[in-house]
Amino acid sequence: MKIRPCEPDDHAGIDALLRSAFPEPGEARLAVALRAADADTLELVAELDGKIAGVAMFSPAMAKPGDGREIPGLGLGPVAVLPGYQNRGIGAALIEAGLDFVRTLGPSYCIVLGDPDFYGRFGFEPAPALDLHWTDDPDDKTGNAFQVLALNGAAHLPRGTRIEYHPAFDGV
Repeated sequence: MKIRPCEPDDHAGIDALLRSAFPEPGEARLAVALRAADADTLELVAELDGKIAGVAMFSPAMAKPGDGREIPGLGLGPVAVLPGYQNRGIGAALIEAGLDFVRTLGPSYCIVLGDPDFYGRFGFEPAPALDLHWTDDPDDKTGNAFQVLALNGAAHLPRGTRIEYHPAFDGV
């Protein structure tokens, strides 16, 4: 398996992968929207058997503690692996490689919306337990699926902080 940055020629394959990995086309539309907004901070693909078997995207996020500050960070997603290639460690390898790279960019946190058991393996913690909240879910209906990872030795964001994904997420 080879993990590498996405190239423009990969976009059609990634679109097909996202449409096959998810029951709805939202993630495929999100990938297009992030690229169109030049908000795909990092997009990695996993090549296996001559095809794109997985993808992981990172995009800008913004934390607003309520004191007038805005603290930039990153959001992870979408992450997907072709159905026939799942449960082989491809998604985990993409996430680990992506987190290793984004740490070099210097953000203090990364957010994700997904399975807490899966993302917990990488150090993500349920945001509501830290009194951190997704702006699109003020009542924390997503529960522990909204998670945060402190990066680069940073302390967790201040309690009560609201965190938002890039505006490209709003349209999907």
